[in-house]
Amino acid sequence: MVVFEQVKATFYNKYMSKAAGVEKISVGNEVEIKVDLALAHDGTGPKLLEAWEKQSEKVYDGRRVLLTVDHAFPAPTPAERSFQRRFSQFAEAQGCVLYNHGEGVLHQIVAERASLWPGMIIAGADGHVATAGAFGALAFALTPEELVPVLTSGRLKMKVPELVTIGLEGELQPEVLPRDIALYLLGKIGGDLKEKAVGLTGPLFTSLSAAACMTICNFLPEAGAVTAFVVPAGEEAGPIKHRVDVSMIEAMIAAPPQPINVKPVSELAGTKINVAIAGGCSAGRLEDMQIIANVLEEYPVHSEVTFIVTPASRAVTKAMDKLGISTLIRERGAVIMPPGCGPCPGKHFGVLTEGDVAITTTIKNTPGRIGSNQADIYLASPRTVAQAAVKGMI
Repeated sequence: MVVFEQVKATFYNKYMSKAAGVEKISVGNEVEIKVDLALAHDGTGPKLLEAWEKQSEKVYDGRRVLLTVDHAFPAPTPAERSFQRRFSQFAEAQGCVLYNHGEGVLHQIVAERASLWPGMIIAGADGHVATAGAFGALAFALTPEELVPVLTSGRLKMKVPELVTIGLEGELQPEVLPRDIALYLLGKIGGDLKEKAVGLTGPLFTSLSAAACMTICNFLPEAGAVTAFVVPAGEEAGPIKHRVDVSMIEAMIAAPPQPINVKPVSELAGTKINVAIAGGCSAGRLEDMQIIANVLEEYPVHSEVTFIVTPASRAVTKAMDKLGISTLIRERGAVIMPPGCGPCPGKHFGVLTEGDVAITTTIKNTPGRIGSNQADIYLASPRTVAQAAVKGMI
């Protein structure tokens, strides 16, 4: 008698099927999945409220809607302040959870203050909600207009994306950070991630912190990934399409004009910079701040460089203060911003002008992202950014 081994459903298929209320799903299926948490912020908020005013329904459950004011806080213009007041009124009227007192950037607040669990479904009006994939959440980015029906129904209509599983093994070299892994993946296999759900697995994840996992999941949408998540221990990851030995990765950098234009830092060594930016949703956690402080402890910021540091949250700032990191960073010549996005979206303080060359830990380097479209932006790890800040060059 021939015995056939039963194929175990992948973590991704299992929880997508569960959310859709069906026994199984297939790639390309039209499904309607239950959303456990909906997200938005002041960056996409104006379009969200504009779309909201065109319908008359109520938010399905305000307790499951988390909003932040993080792109421009405190308000740099009267228009931003006016919107923030309307956003607050919307949240109060609909019973939504709003953080608008400088608590921090959306994705960090979700990690610190929301209840997250493996397989939960998140939908948000931001391109980097997949940051929550570090905790096994399946988080999908929507436009503000697409989020409105989710807010009224608690459900998301979508086509099931194909799953691409990446296996990471080996140990990182001493100067290499999780951000370098993310950059490497974009440069090497980014073309295979577009419109895919990306599952991350492998022995490396037994040694990575939650912050490190957040850094990797945060950046993969820049390759067009629909979502990215770490497959929880004990769950079935599925066939591994790409295996990566991280011990072979060196410090990486994305050169203008797009995040997938990735090269080893060594290839661009000597490129002069005059602005350095670190922090925000991509690299604003405590371990990132410690790495920056370690570099600044040895050298001060270069006299021709403006170095802007943005903690991801109030909790991170508090820990920095307690450990003396804040004082060290300031005394060595850098500027610490209020918790939030910082200059990244180009809406707040620290924007670039024509001729500026910036190295940043932010998530986009397309022309005009942080101000002038005549400025150049390089994306790198917190260590590479801090090292450039003290040397005046990559």
